Formats: sequence, C-alpha cells, structure tokens
Amino acid sequence: MAAAPMTRAFNHVVAGPHFRRRFGRWPLSPADPRAMINDVIFGRMIDPRWTPLERAFVDKETAKVEARRLLPTLRMPQTLAVIAMEQVASATAMFERLGPFLGTKTIAKPTHASGGTVFLRDVAAPTDLGHLYQLARADYAAILREMQYWRLPRKIIVETLVPSADGTSPDDYKFHCVRGEPLVCQVDHSRFGAPWSRLYHVPSFAPMDRDDGLSPPASHVLPAPDRIAAMIAAARALSAPFDFVRVDLYDGLDGVYFGELTFTPAASLGIAPAAAGDHAMNATHRLYSRIVMRALAERTTLSSR
Repeated sequence: MAAAPMTRAFNHVVAGPHFRRRFGRWPLSPADPRAMINDVIFGRMIDPRWTPLERAFVDKETAKVEARRLLPTLRMPQTLAVIAMEQVASATAMFERLGPFLGTKTIAKPTHASGGTVFLRDVAAPTDLGHLYQLARADYAAILREMQYWRLPRKIIVETLVPSADGTSPDDYKFHCVRGEPLVCQVDHSRFGAPWSRLYHVPSFAPMDRDDGLSPPASHVLPAPDRIAAMIAAARALSAPFDFVRVDLYDGLDGVYFGELTFTPAASLGIAPAAAGDHAMNATHRLYSRIVMRALAERTTLSSR
C-alpha cells in the first residue's frame, strides 16, 4: 500500500477533524479576524516547509548544539548516550542497550517526537519501555501532521536529570514568544505528580488572568527575581530567530536549564489552564490568544514598513 502523501492539502484533511472536535469548527486562515493562535499553529504545523534551523531545534540531540550556539552560558542536561533506532529491534533490545543506565538518575526519550520520557531509575523490565519503543520507532509527523518532525532521524537520547531541591522534576517554565519577545509564561509544577499549571505575564510574572480561578499549591513558589530575569533573557535569545515559538526552560537547583523549543504547542489543540480545566474553551485562553495574536500582527505590520 502506498504511503499517505505528506502534502499541506492532505495534512489539512487528516488533522482538520481533530481541530474541529476540539473547537467545534474547522481551522481558519491566520488572516481571518476570528482566528486564534491555535489557527496559526495549525497552519504552520501542516506545512512541510521548515527551515534547517527549525528542524535542528526540533531534534532533541542537535537542539542542544543550537541552543548553546545562541546562548553559550545556558545549562544543559548532560547527554550520556544517543541510540539510533535502526539498531533496536524490540523493547527487549532497548532494555539491553539502556542497561548501563537502569536504576540511575537519568531519563530516556525520543529525539524526534514529543513526550515518551522514561525515568530509567524506575525501569525494571522491557515492558516498562514498551511505550517508549513504540513512539521512538514511529513516524511522529504522521500522527497529527506536525511536519517539523517529518523524516527526522529516529533516535533515543539518554540524559542526566536536571538537579532539583527534592530530587523530583523541577518546575517547567514555558515562554510563549514572538520574534525574541517573551509575552506569556506557562508554569508547569509537579508535572509527574499532582500537576498544576498557570499562565503569567512577562516580565511582571503577575497572573495573566487574575480571574482564571487558580491559586498556587503550597509546594509551588515563584523563583527569586534574578532567576526569573535569567529565564526571560534566555527565552529572548533562543526565540529571536523565530516568528512564534515556545521556549521551555527548567528552574534547576543550580540555575536555568534548557528544555526544548516547541513550534506547534499541543499540535494546535492546546487550551490555557483555568479552574475549569484545559479541556474546553475558556476566557483565559481567549485572553492568551489575543496577547499573542496582537504581537504577531504588530510584527507583521513593522516588517512590512
């Protein structure tokens, strides 16, 4: 059977129904006055045309090289191994290849996909790697037509954990940026425990929507001002080459760590967190979308002068 075409038109047909189920309508043109940032992300993700720099930042191995080039002082989780998937025939074979790292404070994840992170200290059998193996051998672009992943080399990367005060995953700071200007930051706290998220204005770090109904759990405290300033500076440097990108950083015990750049957050299906959850359209998401769409429109106006 012939492979499905990976063209913009065909991708629209495949990914459009997912968007319609989420938002109750088909994606709009980004130029439509009713369009949200989700429409912009959708239009970008189904397009096969991605620059070499964007694709280098999508690959989790080469992203570190590019991030260090843009910001040499930024901390990185240490890369301990990179395993090409053509050398791994099964979850059992993957278990054997990862043997030296099992039971240690390390993680394994695909370089060419989103998600799938496995804490190797918790892996006791090949069955614990089943999801990682299936994700790592798949063509991730074919799932929701996020074309930046198309034809990337399929690999597994093993990294050290980002150091944190309690030995768990540090907080994730996700800066939504337009051409080097961080606008909003989503803080993800306790991602692998009882997760909590909220959006904040940048640079003030006041809640983006004070009516979102959210309040921080006792276990979460925003970092000191100098740490926030360092994260904002890193987000500015890493996002400068791109029209729109989310810069993901970790608040590590000893400083700010690079996470990744995310060009199509949630494959265009994301909704901002509010007390009602992030599964249905809410006022907080509309506010977030207006902030980013206004910045994109202003940039387009300035670049056309």
